[in-house]
Amino acid sequence: MGDALAERFGKRCRKLRHEAGISQLDMVRDHGFSLSHYQKIERGSLDPRLSTMHKIAASFGISLSELVRTL
Repeated sequence: MGDALAERFGKRCRKLRHEAGISQLDMVRDHGFSLSHYQKIERGSLDPRLSTMHKIAASFGISLSELVRTL
């Protein structure tokens, strides 16, 4: 992802997480990545792997295509 795309993805993740009432700690506990790793994703300073994006989408109960659709 380019920097702008990574930032938009991070904002989308943060928005969906807030809407779902899920904490960052819940996200990392449920999916096995570190808190700092997830925080970098939300800040847009890390390009997540496809497998990570799939886990994030699953935590919101949506498909990967739904997660990235509005980017």
